[in-house]
Order: sequence, then structure tokens, then C-alpha cells
Amino acid sequence: MARRGRALILAVAVVLAAAVTAACSPPSLSAAPEHITPRKPGHPITLTLLDGSGDLQVYQKIYNDFAKAHPELVSGIRYETASSPDVLGKLRAQELSNHVDTSLILGGTDIVGALQQQKLLTPLLPDHQDLLPDLSKIQDPPRAKLQALVGGAGIMNLWSPSGPAWEYDTKHVPALPGNPQELLAWAKANPGKFTYAQPPNSGPGRQFMMSLPYELGDANPADPVNGWTRTWDYLRELGRYVAAYPASSTIMNKQLADGSVWIVPTSTASDFNNHRQNVWGPDADMGILADQAWIMDGHFMLVPRGVSPETLYVDLAFISWVLQPQQQVRTYESGTISPAVTDAPLTQAGDAGKAAVAKFGRPDFLAQAFRTGTVNAPLDPLVLRTAFDLWQRKIGSHVGE
Repeated sequence: MARRGRALILAVAVVLAAAVTAACSPPSLSAAPEHITPRKPGHPITLTLLDGSGDLQVYQKIYNDFAKAHPELVSGIRYETASSPDVLGKLRAQELSNHVDTSLILGGTDIVGALQQQKLLTPLLPDHQDLLPDLSKIQDPPRAKLQALVGGAGIMNLWSPSGPAWEYDTKHVPALPGNPQELLAWAKANPGKFTYAQPPNSGPGRQFMMSLPYELGDANPADPVNGWTRTWDYLRELGRYVAAYPASSTIMNKQLADGSVWIVPTSTASDFNNHRQNVWGPDADMGILADQAWIMDGHFMLVPRGVSPETLYVDLAFISWVLQPQQQVRTYESGTISPAVTDAPLTQAGDAGKAAVAKFGRPDFLAQAFRTGTVNAPLDPLVLRTAFDLWQRKIGSHVGE
């Protein structure tokens, strides 16, 4: 056979093979429609929840009760956990395999930003407002401000003025430094005894980073690229007296407990839970700075792009259940002192929730502390990712220098 004839046959074979492959392959997730219509499942389904922010500590009992209350929708709930940076990798892998087996994601604004950037989320509002609570009726202005940061990409299930507060070992630190300059001077005089966890992996770590532009009088606290000159200079100088940046808040908290470090940033929920779980003893006290810049914190319920109409229907029912006031008041038992909705006061909590807040929630201290300084929104989710990258290049890679 002539060479030209063989080439023609080969070309035809390649085209036919490609056509067969295309016909047999599942549709690309990148071609998934932006809008899908929820459909009630004909039989109960299994929900798979991926927690990237530690929400299960607060909500797992409530989630389990959703399944018990809705056997017609849910046959069971499978829980998975991942570090915040790993959530994107897990969802991206599911996208590449054209098989989304995660039903719902629990994450902070950093996770929202990462998934938004890769277009891996199903928009919830206003697309599905008819199957969700009216947020304008359950969120006050501070909560609404944080919700607005993510638009309709997710629905907030945790909120707090949060941090950074400061946890310190009173055996070695009789008085907490009163401002960032005093903290820097203290760190210089006590090298290796102050630290904060890496901001991409730590709520208190990123709150500390985001509070500094306000406390140092930087040009634009919302612009880490062009508006944080003083902040980056301060963190670089502070880093000269830091032995290491722990990979997570959990590691940092244990370092304070064992005396490796004496001062760390914390959040109100972290202080609550570390004392409740006996990680920190009575010598660990909490304080704030004189000119406090609180950074609000919130976690969100997110739906991956590519879920089935049936899964989306159950997701929306699940979100609505979690936001009911009778469910929200149960979060006081697990370290939350400011639920995601306004109509869930401590007075409506059960005896266990009231007792937990009275013992570990520092109600007398925090009532005054939250009136001190300013309460500020965190960075926009996509801008926060930029801040993480800048921190790693400017600060994290130069520890001890």
C-alpha cells in the first residue's frame, strides 16, 4: 500500500477512535451548567460533608439530627476533614475525574476564595432563595457585612468578632503587652517565646496578620499589595525573634500548653475550647490590646459545582435546618458565644449551653472586650489568598532572619 494511502487510513482511524472516546467519556465538569434546578430525591441519599475549618466540633450533633429528622432525604452522613489548603486539591481532583462525591463543604473565607477562583462552587443566592431562609431577617449588620464578602457563593454558619485576642502564660508574663510596639519589644527581649501559626492554616494567625494594618495605621487595610507597608515591615522584624511558625493552630496551642512559647494570638472560640478540653490550664489567661482591632470570623456552607439536582435539594434543606434558631442555640455547648443568626440568644440555650458559657466563655470579660476598639471585616476571599502568598514570600520563608 502506498504511503499516502496508509496515512489516510491512519487519519480516519484516529478520528473514529476520538469519536468513540468522546461518546463513552463522561461530560467534562468544566461544562457543568451554572444553574441547576434542585429536585427532591426519590429515595434517601448519603451526604458527604468535607470540613476544612473544624466546624464539626460545633455542629456534628446538629448535623446528625438533621439526618434523623429527615429519613426521607438522608440515609446517612459521611464526614471527611482536610486542612484548609487541601480542600481545593480534593475538589480539583474530583473535577478532573468528572465525579463529584462531596455534597457540602464547610470552610472559612480562605476556602471560599480558593474555590471561587477555580470556579468550583454552585451559586446559592439568589438562584435558590426560595429554598433558603431570608438572610436579611436573620443577620444583623455585622453578620450581613461578612456574608456580603462571599456574595451568594455560600451561606454563613459560624460568626464571631473572634480575634485576635492574646493567650499568655501568667507564670512568665505577668502583664500582656499593650500594643504591637510593646509586643515587638517583648519578643525581642524573650526570643523564641512568641509565635503565631501560619496564616493560611490558622484563624488566629490570619486575624493577627489582618489586624495589624488597622493597629499600625497602614495606608489601606484592604490592600495587602500596596497598602500594608508598615505591616510587612513589622512582621519581618518580629520574625527575627520567632523560632518557627507552627503549621496549625493546634500545634501552636500545644506549644503554649507545654511552655515552649509564652504568648500566642487566639480567638474567643479557641480560648473557650482549649480550656474546656483541658489543653490550657488555669495559668493561661486571655487579654486584648489597648487599641484593639477585632477581625470578624465566619465559616460558610458551600456546595461544590457538579452535584446532582437531588444532592442540591438536600443541601438546601440541610442549610435551612442548620440556620433554625432552635439549632443555633445548641452551638453554645461547643464554644460558640455568638451564633450565625441574631435570633438565638444565650437566654434561649439549654442548661448545658448556659453552663458551658458561664464556665469557659469569659462572659464578664468579653462583654467589655467586644466594646473595645473596632470590629472589622476580613479581607475579601480572593484578596486574602494574595495576602497568604505575600506572607509566605516576605515572612514565612525568612523565619529567624
